[in-house]
Amino acid sequence: ERLVFFAPLYLSDFCVNDCQYCNFHISNKTIVRKRLSFEEIEGQAKFLINMGHKRLLLECGECPINNDIDFIVKAIEKIYATSTQKGNIRRINVNIAATSTEDYRKLKQAKIGTYQLFQETYHRETYAKLHKGPKQDYDRQITALLRAFQAGIDDLGIGVLFGLYDWRF
Repeated sequence: ERLVFFAPLYLSDFCVNDCQYCNFHISNKTIVRKRLSFEEIEGQAKFLINMGHKRLLLECGECPINNDIDFIVKAIEKIYATSTQKGNIRRINVNIAATSTEDYRKLKQAKIGTYQLFQETYHRETYAKLHKGPKQDYDRQITALLRAFQAGIDDLGIGVLFGLYDWRF
């Protein structure tokens, strides 16, 4: 019986996938890719805190070079260590690519709130048509929340893009 708001904070738009519906896709050569520095992450956290936010959702594309788990964990630590006269961020939720149980343990140790994963569609044939790259592995995606749960993350969220296939499916 409550409404909880969070602000998205995009850490990086580097991505190795080529998903048809996403602007971060690797074949998009019209954007200038950016990964925030830790100083920029701190600055964005202060900006959001001063706007009144207490919860964030960290986002980034899937890129093992630019967005590895150590970068994400350090970003979480930087944000939790940041404060202004208006307070600090109390909860960091994370929306990153499916990963290993070991990496999920690192997120748990970094004290994330919710781990959220967008599957986009659960219709296997449509999923295969829309994805190229590591995310194309339907089984990796569909079992990601199990790995996160096995790593001790007990607050999990799913994301679906309605319109990719019959919503009743």
